[in-house]
Amino acid sequence: MELRHLRYFTAVAEALHFGRAARRVHVSQPTLSQQIRQLEEELGTPLFERARAGVRLTQAGELFRTYASRALEDVDAGRMAVGALRGLATGALRVGYPPSMRGVVVPALAAVLRRHPGLELSAEEAVVRRVERRLADGRLDVGLGYAPARSPDLDTEPVFDSRLALVVARGHALAGAESVGARQLTNEPFALLSAGLRVRTRVDAYFAAIRLRPRVALESNAVGTVLAIVRAGLAVTLLPEPHLADAERVVVKRLSPAPRTELAALLWRKGAPRPPAAELFAAQVRARARDAET
Repeated sequence: MELRHLRYFTAVAEALHFGRAARRVHVSQPTLSQQIRQLEEELGTPLFERARAGVRLTQAGELFRTYASRALEDVDAGRMAVGALRGLATGALRVGYPPSMRGVVVPALAAVLRRHPGLELSAEEAVVRRVERRLADGRLDVGLGYAPARSPDLDTEPVFDSRLALVVARGHALAGAESVGARQLTNEPFALLSAGLRVRTRVDAYFAAIRLRPRVALESNAVGTVLAIVRAGLAVTLLPEPHLADAERVVVKRLSPAPRTELAALLWRKGAPRPPAAELFAAQVRARARDAET
């Protein structure tokens, strides 16, 4: 039994006339009659009997009509649901990212949600290793990390150069400097992301390269906490520059010598279909990366 059998049967049951029903479903009357015979053979009983002006439903036909109508309604509802998902009217989006990329992810997610408020968003902030693991396990739809990925189960799509920058409060003495060198940082207190996070590893490598032993006033695994201390003028910090695109009441300064960059990347599970919502989120990340370069 195929979907067309149900549609043809329902058309005849409503019109009670094979000719009119055939015109409604855009097939010839012999074709329609043949399809109804196939359905009756499969069910093992007649569904229609001839009447003077057309046909009428048998008792079996009346019974089957209830189930056929319900099945067609369910199929139509399913088609609408899939269409809504394809159009991002409903559905879910699961994103994973490291704390240092929150400033890229949050505005991208906000743009997606503004355009498609019916989406259910899940944003998981974690170290890159965990993001990769959960993406490879199918528990995330898309992630942000670095290229190349550690996991062989992931594809990477580089989107921007991640460069460390100095972040200070607006009223800080270094806020007006064109660039900041190692000597100017000697006596500054630092608020840094916690040891073990990938950004902190990069920060420590930079300090080692410029032979600076920083005075660490605060360590936190939350970027928001680090920035709050910086905004209050209690410390300075080093963070990846694209992260700061939406940060308020801070000043971003280039470092001299310039730190080594890393390739920040969208992470995808190899061979897995990419949900429309994940593709839209990725497009927002790419657009913000382009804006940060200009």
